[in-house]
Amino acid sequence: MAERSYHALKTREPSMVEELRAYVCTESGSRDKPGVDRAGRLAADALAGLGFAVETIPQPDCGDHLVARRAGGGRGCLLALIHLDTVWPRGTLGDNPFRLEDGRAYGPGVLDMKGGWVVLFSALRALAEAGWDGLAATTVFLCGDEELGSPTGRAWIEREARGVDWALVMEPARESGALVVERGAVGALSLEVQGITAHTTAAERGASAIRALAHKILELERLTDHARGTIVSVGVVAGGSARQVVPDRATASIDVRARSAGDAEELLRRIRVIADTPHVRGTSARLGGGITRPAFERTAGIERLLRLAQACGREIGLSLDGAATQSGSDGNFSAALGIPTLDGLGAEGGHVCSRNEFVLVESLPRRAALLAGLIAELPAPGTTTR
Repeated sequence: MAERSYHALKTREPSMVEELRAYVCTESGSRDKPGVDRAGRLAADALAGLGFAVETIPQPDCGDHLVARRAGGGRGCLLALIHLDTVWPRGTLGDNPFRLEDGRAYGPGVLDMKGGWVVLFSALRALAEAGWDGLAATTVFLCGDEELGSPTGRAWIEREARGVDWALVMEPARESGALVVERGAVGALSLEVQGITAHTTAAERGASAIRALAHKILELERLTDHARGTIVSVGVVAGGSARQVVPDRATASIDVRARSAGDAEELLRRIRVIADTPHVRGTSARLGGGITRPAFERTAGIERLLRLAQACGREIGLSLDGAATQSGSDGNFSAALGIPTLDGLGAEGGHVCSRNEFVLVESLPRRAALLAGLIAELPAPGTTTR
């Protein structure tokens, strides 16, 4: 199916680019609910045109989530995961417009993950046009707050994932073109330190929350061990009220990464010890947050999906590796539930989440053909075994 689909899809590359243009030019930054909802309507229209029934899950503070479902005449249930939001705020198109240069498409969210939309919808169209109907059910979940960590989307994703045999995730391919078969746990923590105010000329009466937090930051970041795959990074700090006042409050936002669930729990334990240690007399600290994306660990079911994808790739001249990454995706949720999950099935490109982010235009029909071939192979004997 991959080879057959590729021949048809190559001729549609120009229309795939125009579809990509429409999606990128509909800005959908995570904090821009109206924009995310507009993008969701575009995606919903594409799926409705493919015979999916689309349900809206309204959200008051972020983009609405969508669930698209289509029944089929085959066996096995598939969940495809995409997200509607991007990291780019409204107005970014003004100085980073959609454009084509030397076989690359540029623009906010073009790779992460509007290109993945085009790959998924094109693959589903190719299968429909080929008359393939080999699954009992196909569900597409469109998350409205993935770039924020899917705080409201997670429960819905987990609910949908519990009833399926496989999950495929439309995050971008690695820059080498590799698929993703393993992602580490991701955590978001907040640390608040309380101290005692005093004028700086009577500092002995006070207790500096900023100084206490500074000690903690140094200890926290010393927990990073790249060889082991653990990262603790303080990304945002704030504190104090006036130049001449000993600060009685300081806060930090902490990013945490670990390869496995066990490593994540051990890292959290060590962070709690640092938070509870009174580095400056008279101060105290409160730690909040936790692991927001559980570890996506490589399993036998994931290996089977990878082998299927590699076989499909060979049909169209692709040599595909399986890669591990410390970044998270909504695939973390399905994988943590034991659902065979294959990620990185979106477009090829580079410089994700930067102003130089791009999609290799020639990868759009290639990755869509790969995905079509993989979906067509899913009902093969043994692929539903977890």
